Amino acid sequence: MTYKMKYLLVACLMVMASTCMAMTQLQQPNDGNKPGNAQRKRPNMEQLTKMQASRISQSLGLDDKTSQKFIETFCQCRKEMGATRPHRHGKKRAEMTDAEVDKAIKADFAQGRKILDIREKYYKAYSKFLTPKQIQRVYDMERQDMQRFAKKWQQKGGKQGGPRKGGPCKGGQGQYCR
Repeated sequence: MTYKMKYLLVACLMVMASTCMAMTQLQQPNDGNKPGNAQRKRPNMEQLTKMQASRISQSLGLDDKTSQKFIETFCQCRKEMGATRPHRHGKKRAEMTDAEVDKAIKADFAQGRKILDIREKYYKAYSKFLTPKQIQRVYDMERQDMQRFAKKWQQKGGKQGGPRKGGPCKGGQGQYCR
């Protein structure tokens, strides 16, 4: 065989070997825990909350002891707030009767009171180890995170529509939705 033929044969064997390796790689089950895979396991809500609390704590420049207190308190607050969320498995308000709408509005008021009570409770808890300016910074960062999350969710094809009840409508002019 000539030199060119040997070179061509080796090149073909290399291409075939790399193709076989790629095919076996595709046939293996996709383990979400390995870095670099297209499909990663998403963190659950508790892990996300802990990550957010750690980021906020780092942003505030808290020492280790205070940071640990903050993370525990923040996660507990979020857990309590999550427990107040209503589980709506019903009709849209436009499809409800007057009595159902009245009941839903009263439930919204009750939920708002629960949330306010929780916020006051945790403001007192935060006040034991954070300054008022730090607490305000926590609230600001939480709000920014929620806005960022809502924007990403909407971009990925989340529910259509505007803000939640009570928020300004897209039309502006000081109007409020529902």
